[in-house]
Amino acid sequence: MIYFIATGNVLLEVYAMTIREEAYMGRPVSAFVVDSHTHISPYYMSGWYETPKLTGNGAIVSMMDRLGIDRIVTAPHYLVLGMMERANISACEAAKMFPGRIYGYISVCPGEDLGIIRNELERYKKDPSFLGLKFLPGYHGQITQDGYSYALDFADEMRCPVLIHTWGGSPPLSDIGAIAAKRHRMKLLCAHQGGGSAAFSNKLAEIMKDHPNLYMELCGSLNNTLSVEDLVSLVGGDRLIYGSDLINLDPRYDLGRVIFSTLSDETKKKVLAENYLEILKDSQMGKISNLSRG
Repeated sequence: MIYFIATGNVLLEVYAMTIREEAYMGRPVSAFVVDSHTHISPYYMSGWYETPKLTGNGAIVSMMDRLGIDRIVTAPHYLVLGMMERANISACEAAKMFPGRIYGYISVCPGEDLGIIRNELERYKKDPSFLGLKFLPGYHGQITQDGYSYALDFADEMRCPVLIHTWGGSPPLSDIGAIAAKRHRMKLLCAHQGGGSAAFSNKLAEIMKDHPNLYMELCGSLNNTLSVEDLVSLVGGDRLIYGSDLINLDPRYDLGRVIFSTLSDETKKKVLAENYLEILKDSQMGKISNLSRG
């Protein structure tokens, strides 16, 4: 962004401040930011940092404003508890409360009857505030379960993104590769850099070479010894996508890893939003079409 200073009646151009410099000055970053991995609705069962004052939707949007996060895409915490329908209602309500700031994933719990999963997908697929699907394998069993397979076929038909929890080898990355190979039209976002460690990130990067519809999502990288620069070197600047795990984790951590990295501003903008916006282009579900701030 270009910054100016006034001297008397003369307006002088100062210089184009980098994303990193904006953050050092305490400004919300001017680059467009989409947080692709969030969980609204309070969840105090696992000792997370959050308090009631920090977990309401209004408080979340206020934090977004302070940091320069323009949009979030969320699967509410009811998903963790297996409450698929309640999670989707919560996401829908939040999107209506803050239109254009909060978007939703259709949460899918494979333990539900296939008829219920089908109804949830049909109910929200034409809602423009829902952009894709969110799965929690590991929490909810294997990615090969019938409920997940049905939802993956739906995602392939809709050409939409699916954010899949991956952590510590669950689900096996070989299963992720098989999903991507069978369903070429969907976009599969592997959460937590493929499993939360350098070993899993390296393994995912190898699988991604054969599957252009696979992407690496950043959130929860505090356990990964690889830097953001390392991850970009592994998968390319077009295949890494920013997410924070808000409100489980403070969004400033992974946002800061991108902003304060030595990556070029061009690459930072790709990771922070442009890559995610690109995968939505041919989706038959919702889009983030308004790229203005606020």
